[in-house]
Amino acid sequence: MKKYILFFIFSISFVPTFSQTEDLGSWMTFSFNKGLGDKFALNLDQELRFKDNLSNFNLVYTNLGCTYKVTSFLKVSTVYRFIDKQKGDGSYGIRNRLYTNFAFKIKPKKWSLGYRLRLQSEWRSLGYNSDLANVPEVYLRNLFKIEYTFSDRISPYIGAELRWQLQNPRLPWGNGFDRSRFLIGSNYNINNKMTLGTYFLYQKEWNRSDPQTLYIIGLEFGISIN
Repeated sequence: MKKYILFFIFSISFVPTFSQTEDLGSWMTFSFNKGLGDKFALNLDQELRFKDNLSNFNLVYTNLGCTYKVTSFLKVSTVYRFIDKQKGDGSYGIRNRLYTNFAFKIKPKKWSLGYRLRLQSEWRSLGYNSDLANVPEVYLRNLFKIEYTFSDRISPYIGAELRWQLQNPRLPWGNGFDRSRFLIGSNYNINNKMTLGTYFLYQKEWNRSDPQTLYIIGLEFGISIN
């Protein structure tokens, strides 16, 4: 079965390069989750992102958060994200993000149907001198996901996310629909603690003077300990 996973990873890597308004990127994520009893869990994520047809480093972020299992189908999490991101002039600046997730999931037989509502606030700090640096950008994000348990180890999925802008002082045309994402991928359970995942993501910006379209190759590795 491993040969099919390797085939999928290599096949999505042969994606053509694009211009500046259509860019190919790569996101690589490491996740660690530690359960604290039946209800709570601590979460740590580390991600690297590359842009400009995989030629330039874009950003690195670290997530620190906790998750509470409200019911069998609802989990609530609060996360702080520290971001070091390349700016337009090639230098780097620090961004801070705080968000809360409400994740719903039901599992009819081998299917898993999920919806995640995220309220997100992000502000800029070190490296940004604008008067608007500390004014937060606020978004409401809606993620829909369908997953199928193909076997004990392999779970392919598809998903779509819609982002709604509630506050962004740098965009003069006001609030509204801001960005869409569509993704397809698969997770592979190495054992009962480690998971390897790969995906392809298509992102389109809306209601901007120069909207960008992104094609992302993603690779994820996760460890969960109860």
